[in-house]
Amino acid sequence: MIIEGAENKKALTDIENQILDVLANAKNILEDEKGIEVLQASKSKSNEIAEKQTIAEKTEKKIDNARSLYQPMSKEAAHLFFGISDLANIDPMYQYSLTYYIDLFT
Repeated sequence: MIIEGAENKKALTDIENQILDVLANAKNILEDEKGIEVLQASKSKSNEIAEKQTIAEKTEKKIDNARSLYQPMSKEAAHLFFGISDLANIDPMYQYSLTYYIDLFT
């Protein structure tokens, strides 16, 4: 999504540059067929990109909402992990493996 968003922004910039080029080089835009074609193509491409961006924003919100549901559990997992790892500071006998942590967490 991030790459597609960046590509869409670049495409919009290219479209703007094309439009500015057509407007700068055209003596009479109403009589310039090539200029009109470029403007029409730019408008349709711009609308297409705007639709894609809207869909991407909705998808990004869904992903953020799903991600936020995991935050409480991740905090608990972090507390458990660092609690177990700090036990080795009390006594070297309390050194546990990752397998032990995963079993305890599960």
